[in-house]
Amino acid sequence: MKKWLILVIAALVALTTFIAATGAATAGIEPVGAEEAKDLLAAVRLASDAAAARVSTSAGQVRVHEWMWKATGELLETETVYDVASAGEKFKASVTTTYLTNEWASAGFNAPGTAHREELAYDGEKVTSYDPNRNWAEISGLDSDAGRQLRGLKAVVMSPGHGVPRLEQVKLPPGYEWNERRLLGREVVDGEECIVYEASHTAPRADGTEVTYYHRHWVNPQRQFTVSKSESGIRGGPYGEGFVLAQGEVETRQYADGLWGVREVRMEEHRLDDSGKRYRNRYAVTTLADDYRLNGPVSEEMLTIQLPSGTKVYNTLIDAGYTVP
Repeated sequence: MKKWLILVIAALVALTTFIAATGAATAGIEPVGAEEAKDLLAAVRLASDAAAARVSTSAGQVRVHEWMWKATGELLETETVYDVASAGEKFKASVTTTYLTNEWASAGFNAPGTAHREELAYDGEKVTSYDPNRNWAEISGLDSDAGRQLRGLKAVVMSPGHGVPRLEQVKLPPGYEWNERRLLGREVVDGEECIVYEASHTAPRADGTEVTYYHRHWVNPQRQFTVSKSESGIRGGPYGEGFVLAQGEVETRQYADGLWGVREVRMEEHRLDDSGKRYRNRYAVTTLADDYRLNGPVSEEMLTIQLPSGTKVYNTLIDAGYTVP
């Protein structure tokens, strides 16, 4: 038997034993001892990685309905439809954003009913972004604006929702640093025992003090280590014991035998206005279509942007432009 499979089985046994031994949890996170937490954290990380590795392709439609408010109450409401396909490192998304309400801009600019389309693709070496309204395309690397947008999209639609994201791999600005990962304990979510994990990083303030940004995930071993809910916040400095910036609720489904993934994510975010008053600044519902597929067939055509004749293209990697014949 392969070593990684033995380790995964050991992780599953450890988690199953932990859940069975602890029994029904009361409201709130129940902490565990330091040594047990260390062992469980390693087990969750290993089992999460193994579960995520089972997903090789994805394809289908993702719909995001988003409401954003300014501190003064003005609303921007949009609905974005992503038609996506991925296989390994390759990824493509056709994106259509429709403005439903726009109290942010002057009359006539992105008025309700206005729709914007774009296509993004990564072939393993370069990113192509295409604006069909302007008949314009740009080729760039993953560190470009288009590359960052594509990575963000892929994180939303490709990930089957498996827990414990590798947040500490994200590069932080100078002066910021990741703290040691922590397993906080366990909590029942919708009747099922979850393991609560936290990653955090410190950030310096202009007055010389520091604040800590934290990211928590409730990982569900019974649903192949998918995330059942999440929370991000900030504590320290003017925020005292903490201020919750974002809370997410995740609904999952079984795509195949032993293969769980996201069905819907509901995310709410809050901020503080200039007077220190808390207000809701964003609410979003992300829904994967019922026919969204994991580990289904994905062709090369589904992963490629077909640029029409006459498209103006600028390649930032070689600083050259051309027109598609």
